[in-house]
Amino acid sequence: MLVMVYSHSMTSTELVTATPTTVAGTLAGLRWEQVAGAWLASFGSANTREAYRRDLTTYAGYLVGLGIDDPLTAGRPAVDMYARHLEALGRSASTRARNLAAIGSFYGYASTEGVIDRNPAASVRRPKVSQESPRLGMTADEARRVIAAAEVATPAHRAIVGLCLFAGLRISEALAVTPADLRTEAGHTVVSVLGKGGKLANVPLAPQAVRLLEDALTVAETDGGRLIRGTRGTIDRHQALRMVEALGRTAGLGHALRPHDCRHACATLSLEAGAPLHRVQDLLRHSSPVTTQRYTAHRDRLDGSAAYNLAGLLGA
Repeated sequence: MLVMVYSHSMTSTELVTATPTTVAGTLAGLRWEQVAGAWLASFGSANTREAYRRDLTTYAGYLVGLGIDDPLTAGRPAVDMYARHLEALGRSASTRARNLAAIGSFYGYASTEGVIDRNPAASVRRPKVSQESPRLGMTADEARRVIAAAEVATPAHRAIVGLCLFAGLRISEALAVTPADLRTEAGHTVVSVLGKGGKLANVPLAPQAVRLLEDALTVAETDGGRLIRGTRGTIDRHQALRMVEALGRTAGLGHALRPHDCRHACATLSLEAGAPLHRVQDLLRHSSPVTTQRYTAHRDRLDGSAAYNLAGLLGA
């Protein structure tokens, strides 16, 4: 098993992979980098591990600036100062909440394992996060224009739209799909996806989605590589972001299009098309319908605002 340890020899503050030789039954007495590695290894999702790795790395770098080389020796004042630092940087409430949650999780793990006496982040106030998604996704007309833009783009562009817009995959999930993940089940074409928490799911693909994947499949089946790729090989999330942004510009949306907007639109437009909430929840693999409703609450609140009722009454 691989865990993460901290490297002081690198030019930037980051956690790097290494095979542990000292992580045994107890973590007491180990360096904080090794404790962090064990903590990260406790998460089943690679995406969660990567996000939390970045959060802890950034926090550790901030502490060095305060003269604290070992995060395990930091007290609550240091965590409070870091929270104010994130505010000063203009980070969104959701980002700050996740950053502080990661730090709290790390300290909680260390406390549970007897490495430290208490969690210094336990009582740190975290920003309140709205239960509504701040983004509006896409209207049906905008989605059709994005699909049209993908039609004249590359096979990778079409595959992203087919998997994220029509099947509601997260971009990280879509980027991992290979031809081996697609199969026919009970007359339906499905794609096997390893989602959050390491949960495996079979997501159905509508005929339109399959059509958008055809060219990418033809290329990938020759070597068993991933469906979404560029001329130079594998595409990462940053490249995928730029590709989706380009589709939005070609479609003339007038606002930045993000990969998650495609998944967002999968939810809102499915509900608009008459799909029951529980079916949409199942498609997006949300554990609770409340999560699914977050995608639609903001738009519903705008579209159904009492301001329009008042304007209608007054003839405005």
